[in-house]
Amino acid sequence: MQIEVAEFGKMSQSGNSLLKLIQNNDLPILDLLVREAVQNSLDAGMKVEGHDSVHVDIGIKDVDVQGFSKHLDGITERLIEKFGDSPQKAIYIEDANTTGLTGSLDFKHSPNSNIFKLIYGISMAQETPGAGGSWGLGKTVYFRVGIGLVVYYSHILNEDGQFQHRLAVTLVENEKLPNTIIPEYNEKVPSGIAWWGQRVSPDSDDTIPITDETMIRDILHSLSIKPFEGERLGTKIIIPFIDEQQLLIKHEINPDENKPWETNVADYIGVAMQRWYAPRLANKKYSYGKFLDGHINGKRLDKDDFLPLFLELQLMYNAAAIGSKTNRYMVNDIQIRNYFEHNKVNNAGRVAYKKFTKKELDMLAPLNGPSPYTCVNEKNPLGEQNAPLMTYVRRPGMIINYETDGEWCKGLHATEENEYLVAIFVPNSNTKLMNQDDEITDLEAYLRKSEMADHTSWTDIIIKGKPFDIVEKIRSQVRRKIKASFENKEEVKDKQGLNTLARNVGKMLLPPTGFGRRASSRNRGGGTKSAANTSSRGNSFTILSQKYLDTGDLEVHFQMKLSKSVSAFTIELFIASEGGKISASDWESDDSVGTPFPAKITRISFPDTIGLFGRSAAQKSDRKVLHAVRIEKIPEPVECSGILSFNCTDPHVQVEMLMKPEGSVVNGQ
Repeated sequence: MQIEVAEFGKMSQSGNSLLKLIQNNDLPILDLLVREAVQNSLDAGMKVEGHDSVHVDIGIKDVDVQGFSKHLDGITERLIEKFGDSPQKAIYIEDANTTGLTGSLDFKHSPNSNIFKLIYGISMAQETPGAGGSWGLGKTVYFRVGIGLVVYYSHILNEDGQFQHRLAVTLVENEKLPNTIIPEYNEKVPSGIAWWGQRVSPDSDDTIPITDETMIRDILHSLSIKPFEGERLGTKIIIPFIDEQQLLIKHEINPDENKPWETNVADYIGVAMQRWYAPRLANKKYSYGKFLDGHINGKRLDKDDFLPLFLELQLMYNAAAIGSKTNRYMVNDIQIRNYFEHNKVNNAGRVAYKKFTKKELDMLAPLNGPSPYTCVNEKNPLGEQNAPLMTYVRRPGMIINYETDGEWCKGLHATEENEYLVAIFVPNSNTKLMNQDDEITDLEAYLRKSEMADHTSWTDIIIKGKPFDIVEKIRSQVRRKIKASFENKEEVKDKQGLNTLARNVGKMLLPPTGFGRRASSRNRGGGTKSAANTSSRGNSFTILSQKYLDTGDLEVHFQMKLSKSVSAFTIELFIASEGGKISASDWESDDSVGTPFPAKITRISFPDTIGLFGRSAAQKSDRKVLHAVRIEKIPEPVECSGILSFNCTDPHVQVEMLMKPEGSVVNGQ
């Protein structure tokens, strides 16, 4: 491949200036990489039909230094001299079900094309409605991951309807440093920027991407990358010569907590993808287009692989985005007056929130999982008490930031050591502004315009010379709704027939040994308190003991007392939540969690009760899960013991058991 060295010119950039354009000092470089790379891929998949997801795979590959360097005229010897004596690695970012780097190979004929925006241009704003980028500067993070060398490969369908492979290489370095890689060019001042490709014409210094499939395959092979085959379209970005240890940052936020993902780049990227794209990752309920089908080193990131906090954030996002009634979380409408075309109660969006216990977040033994602050690399500013953890997101599904203090949290009460308040705000992106301009017509466009270049905050802006305070009002409303709901909430528990069981423990492969693997299907856990619930009519239901069986089922022994007037009774399983118990039908509703009920009865028996009970009927949910059993009884008082076994498929829930008596009058009265 032939070299093209950028020259200094009017209003031009240098390598040094490019590397400083988006110097975000708050986020680790791998977080910046994941945020930028995944968003670019999601934007590239917006207009591709026939797929319900965008495939994104990020991982690590080996580099054949000599095999790769031989293709880069002008720097071959320097690369071999610098890196040829030791094993080298590369980070790759692959997307599919996307458009690829389309447009004319010569950018002068299509200056707004994908290929120009990614490879040859800078500060080219993303113009697609609903896309993530708005400044066109985020891609500079690619040059900071390795030595500044980036390989762009794409398989596209060109304007002639023909499939075409394209590949180009860019190098951006600080030209002011000694021992630079880019060679001197015609005795001109070095710019720190170079490209490799094929000459536009024999008498031109300009280059365009190569299309020679044989050469492309050879270059990709030297980077351990497979080319796209058949009709599969997409882009692969490869960043060679990375230093894995320099990319990994050891956070000392909570030094006593285990953070296995900070010892391996691939594991860190897997957590970073959850951290920033929890609302869209593996979320088939994502309502603004295609969901994110994320992979790490070729292995799909399923919900079973999520850290508990990020799984909860996705479910909270769904509840807020859809506006569904749920007992699992609190969801409040956010309304802003005088700015939007209508005054619907949710014209600005909704906030979903919940106080989670350490148990619900897998923080207790034997799992000993990380705290929410550790998961998001934020400090708890309150010490012994826990500060609220607030986050917000717009249409592309990338979380903007996590806040533990400042304007989003001001005035919210701290929680005790054993619980954490987590909240997520989801805007009503389609709400139209009353005072629009050509670029800002709705709330989504307003928030997008308000973001800084690295997309880590929202701030109010000026439209047509008039300052707006929409973001400030949203924050104020979110704080007020959360504060009011907890201050007014009655701490009353339903005591009739309820017995909290031990949490179903579903992850036996503990970090770091089993980090990133699926949970084991063999569950273990401890016991709970015995609890007796007696009604005024003499009916009672008491948990005596419980234990896990070799099958993974939880076996519960109970004692039951029923009066003469009780003609039948039902024993039913529920999922506990802060807002109350969730039945199987509520759980499986499309407006709620929407998955099969996670607790299934596998056995129920009543030893030494011959002649006391009549017919029994299994009650199954719409998803065919056995969640309750109804049993008829003789018209005599009964006092007996029973055994119920159930299996739980979700390690992040608590299961409750309820006995409901029936009689000739309601509840046997």
